[in-house]
Amino acid sequence: MSVAAMVCSLHAHSGKTLLARVLAEHFILSGRAPLIFDTDGLERRLAACFADAVVVDLAAVPEQMLLFDSLAWPSPAPRVVDVAHQTARVFLKLLRETDFIAEARASGIVPVLFYIADRDRRSREEAVALRDAFDDCALVVVENEFLPRPNAVLRAGEAYQTLAAHPLRVTMPRLADDLVELIEDPRCSLSTLIRAPLSRNDQGGDLSFDAATAFRAWLMPLFRDIHRALANLDAKAEALAD
Repeated sequence: MSVAAMVCSLHAHSGKTLLARVLAEHFILSGRAPLIFDTDGLERRLAACFADAVVVDLAAVPEQMLLFDSLAWPSPAPRVVDVAHQTARVFLKLLRETDFIAEARASGIVPVLFYIADRDRRSREEAVALRDAFDDCALVVVENEFLPRPNAVLRAGEAYQTLAAHPLRVTMPRLADDLVELIEDPRCSLSTLIRAPLSRNDQGGDLSFDAATAFRAWLMPLFRDIHRALANLDAKAEALAD
């Protein structure tokens, strides 16, 4: 199964780019070179982490076509798209109005939206609306524990309860504040960090033993959640193909 993972959120500073980066690194660790797309033409934070990432301007029709044609192109390579919050509405409108989802599935590609829900009620309602609008596109609900916890009123609401029962979920654990700046450094390769042996006697690395251990403790549960969600989609795709 090849996946087109599209990461989106209504708001800035939700952890969206970090999740897109983790998804790309997850595919790299599995031995597959992902196609990576950054739709933030100004900050280009995802593109800064991957030399072969493609920056896409969703305000330009030719680049819209380039993105969706690339996502649906028959190829075993996984795809990762960081959907900038400024252009999320445009992206989702194109997703709804084009034949991308049908074309992707015809090419053996499973489109999946990774949606980061935050403490805003509209964010939760948007996620439910996306689930209903794109019944042929998988939705993975992402809870970022770094964000403030929703209040009691929101947690009692219908949208929150609906998403709480959603079967495809990923949790981004909270990272210690003193390590946030380090992990935002584009020179820090998460896949290299996981592969590197841990040793208190190794003084050659960029990170201390304690920092590397903390990063791994943060990454591994997130990788496991991503693997579980993708394995679930893979099983469903195989069942439909039989």
